[in-house]
Amino acid sequence: MLLVILVLNLIDGIFTAWGLSNEWIEEANPLLSSLSPLMILGIKFILSGLVWFLWKSDFPTRLTNVWRVVLSFVVFLYTGVFFLHMTWITML
Repeated sequence: MLLVILVLNLIDGIFTAWGLSNEWIEEANPLLSSLSPLMILGIKFILSGLVWFLWKSDFPTRLTNVWRVVLSFVVFLYTGVFFLHMTWITML
């Protein structure tokens, strides 16, 4: 699940920065909406790096049921965001 989160987070950052730079979309996340597309992309890369370190650590071997539920929820959210990006890209 961590690898899926890492990939979907990077895709989200790239597509968000691309869409914002071309003024095709608006950032829906209130925590990120005041930031530049480049700053959002940088934050996404940093977050992906942190997920990569978790993936390479012993964290996956120590996953509890609570963490599995949390990570499943994150995958669900990022999958939804991915499909939102695919929707506006197909409308270009």
